[in-house]
Amino acid sequence: MSTEPVETTGASSTASRFGAPLWGIVVAGALVLLCAGLREVADIVAPMFLIITLVMTFQPLRRIFLRWHFPNWLASLLVLIAIYLIMAIILGAVALSVTQLALQLPEYQKAFEGGYDWALKTLRAFGVDTSDWRSLLSKIDISSFTGAAQGVLSGVTSGFSLVGLMALVAIFFAFDGATGQARVALIRTLRPSIADAFTDFADRVRSYWIVTTVFGLIVAIFDVVALWIIGVPLALTWGVLAFVSNYIPNVGFIIGLVPPTLIALLAGGWGPALAVVISYVVINFVIQTLIQPRFTGDAAGISASVAFISLIFWAAILGPLGALLAVPATLFVKVILIDHSPNARWFGALITADVAEEKKLPRQKNRSFRRAEPANRKPRSSAQQVNEGSSDEPSGERADDASTGDGG
Repeated sequence: MSTEPVETTGASSTASRFGAPLWGIVVAGALVLLCAGLREVADIVAPMFLIITLVMTFQPLRRIFLRWHFPNWLASLLVLIAIYLIMAIILGAVALSVTQLALQLPEYQKAFEGGYDWALKTLRAFGVDTSDWRSLLSKIDISSFTGAAQGVLSGVTSGFSLVGLMALVAIFFAFDGATGQARVALIRTLRPSIADAFTDFADRVRSYWIVTTVFGLIVAIFDVVALWIIGVPLALTWGVLAFVSNYIPNVGFIIGLVPPTLIALLAGGWGPALAVVISYVVINFVIQTLIQPRFTGDAAGISASVAFISLIFWAAILGPLGALLAVPATLFVKVILIDHSPNARWFGALITADVAEEKKLPRQKNRSFRRAEPANRKPRSSAQQVNEGSSDEPSGERADDASTGDGG
């Protein structure tokens, strides 16, 4: 039996030398510097990360083309065209919807003034002094909202340079994806845990994008039908807003609900506005709370509170695009740095949505922290070894079953 001390990792030796509090301060400082650096290059990092996740999402499409005996270059080209098509449809729908909104908002100026007067009368009936509130109406103009909508439209059009960067990056990643499996296989021979982490992240982010897109589209279609039945103007515009805001966790539903409710209030009064709220709540509850989990479960694998915190964090770090990438970015941190890291697995229990699924993740023995056997330990007798072997027999049988799988 070896009596040599077991070598510890650099992190553990540093922590023991300087103490846990100081080591925690060093780690926190490094994270702050990392976040500050990401914020400075957010205009580059966020689009590239989005393209990487989209290429991962479309990888099954490449495999379908290869099964049809398409050459590699043609499969990569078709994947690239699919990514471009999705981006063009979403950006075009957003630009068209914002344009229609900017053109029709001025029509509701008189309705807004009437609603404001009614609100003041209601407050005065309850004894509230509204003498100073009347001057506020002169400062509120629907045209200002039109200017805001036009600003959003100009932001979309001026973002064509960013879209061009994303389109250029997509070319390289789409064609590099042809050798993705070979690269992961090579990594697996050197670092199996890292290869498993990348594979797990690709599967999870693909599942998230597909589930969010499909069910977001279903919700948007039902929202448009409900708005059309109620008689709310710009029903298609609000459907596009509902679809896009579906990618924003937690607050996306509110973002998609408020504008059509206000327009329904200005155009038809409290009845249509209340009908819009009830319709949106019922549609989202039935589809995303009752139906979606039956087919997909929790695609993201993170709790609702963590999703909300990640929304605030990544929006502050990566800007507006960070709100759309909040869940994929958190998935990347969780899968790469937590789920497949023996020393960080405990943190996964704090952020996961399903503790039962967390228990199923593979666990790796941290051999760096093995306790060395005492030097004066007596060697075991043959009888002791036999007794210990018989007591361990069931676990040995399970290991054999796990290793053979369905090979028999």
